[in-house]
Amino acid sequence: MNSTSSSTPLDGLIFGVCAVLGAVVTVACLYRARTTPTVANRCITTAFGICTVGVAFAIPAVASWAEGLTGIDNVAKLIAHMCAILWCASLQLTMVDIAYDPEYLRTAIYQRATVASVVLLVMIPLWLKANASGVEFTTAFAANVPVRVYLLVYLGYVFLTCCELAFMCGKSATLNWPERPWSSFGYGSSAAAAVAGIGYTASKGGYLLAYTAGTPWSLRLEERLSPSLSGIAIVLLFIGLTLPVFGTAFRTVRRRLSRA
Repeated sequence: MNSTSSSTPLDGLIFGVCAVLGAVVTVACLYRARTTPTVANRCITTAFGICTVGVAFAIPAVASWAEGLTGIDNVAKLIAHMCAILWCASLQLTMVDIAYDPEYLRTAIYQRATVASVVLLVMIPLWLKANASGVEFTTAFAANVPVRVYLLVYLGYVFLTCCELAFMCGKSATLNWPERPWSSFGYGSSAAAAVAGIGYTASKGGYLLAYTAGTPWSLRLEERLSPSLSGIAIVLLFIGLTLPVFGTAFRTVRRRLSRA
């Protein structure tokens, strides 16, 4: 079991902080989803819960524990990647509920749920084919063709999802300004998170494609850049999706004080 041998101290720090933040935000969003049970609020809560689980399994110590418990190499990496796919899909459904007309909502939800399901169904057999003792699902093993294909499928889906989220969140930020500044800043932060996600996938995917072409850049640079961009994306998204909640609470408190 050595699936975490290529991890760096930066991985544990970044993903550990994100896991703690994710747990706190998930509890807050769960309360909101219970008091205001809309599709968007439920999807946001689901997204944060899934993200927290996925980020936790990306922590090297947790990954080693999971592999020792199950006896399966790279099981934590598979769980983390599956959570990332489901997280992206949940965020898509959230923004679809907010950004699209009700008559198109059902079709849009089915489309994105179908694409996410197909990607998961493709990733699992690819993981089974590539998984073996001593193999890691990281860019450090770009020479392993099955690993490279698996990662490119995963990164390709995340890249396309982040592109759509960046567009929809950016559009929502513009539409909410200046009438709803909290929501506008929240969507703006979410759009920035999606851009960081695009950078993350471009870093890892670009390295894999460059390796395939025989012209890869520094692996050390890629291994430092990717977790940093991933952590930035997660934190910005946590901020972005919770700002509207704080804005609503602030307006409620202000109304109550004005009536007193």
